[in-house]
Amino acid sequence: MWALPPAMTDMVDRPHFRVDGVAIVWAADSSDNTPIASDFIVESGGTNTDLIGTDVHTVVTGSLDALNETFADGTGATLRIQNVPGSGNQTTRQGDRFTSATDVLNPFQIGTNTDVRTIRSDILSSFYVATNKAFNIDVVASAIGDPADLNLIRLRMRMTESGNDGGLSFGSAAQLPHTGNSPASGMQWGGFRRLSLLTGGSDIFRGNRRTAQTPGSIADQSVRFDLDYRWNTGNIDLSDGTFDVEAEVVYTVYIP
Repeated sequence: MWALPPAMTDMVDRPHFRVDGVAIVWAADSSDNTPIASDFIVESGGTNTDLIGTDVHTVVTGSLDALNETFADGTGATLRIQNVPGSGNQTTRQGDRFTSATDVLNPFQIGTNTDVRTIRSDILSSFYVATNKAFNIDVVASAIGDPADLNLIRLRMRMTESGNDGGLSFGSAAQLPHTGNSPASGMQWGGFRRLSLLTGGSDIFRGNRRTAQTPGSIADQSVRFDLDYRWNTGNIDLSDGTFDVEAEVVYTVYIP
């Protein structure tokens, strides 16, 4: 007599969950609303996908004021009244590094050499990044109008680990995303670089660790990237008339 073994089969199940690299970028949106997260980048298998189909726009450093809204067409380079008889020079820089209708000048005497000149002007803007993994930032500059304008604007990037901008605290649970632990750590050049050198795309920052250091909110785990655009063409005279110097600079946050 043969004894048949009972029928048997195997069932294999293998649940597998993984948290991939994530980078959240926030500041303003195209309608100047702030604070808005407009980029949510997920990295999987070496591919970066942005789950939000819009772009982040910068804010004025130290605030949550959208740059597009603050630096309207009525703003301009800093002017200096120099060689004033009996008194020192005056400038239109009232603490904000540019000229606008809110600037105030005192009456001044005119002598043989009294003149109006432009002096160095800076525009300071920022955006915020929170990540669970190391990331890089690429930069591409392009002209709006005359390509020669790109030779007249220089760029420098730095980081701020924590602060309070416009009533919103950031960075209390963050770390600078580079082990150098300085505002310039991970930057690919130390000082200012002409935008004309950045038209082909270049890494401006290379990180080696995440921004999130301890548990917290998105703002808590964010650091601020600060951009300084410097315009300094020398002593522009009134005979040079009026002109605009303008460019577009696109930053791409990605997980390598």
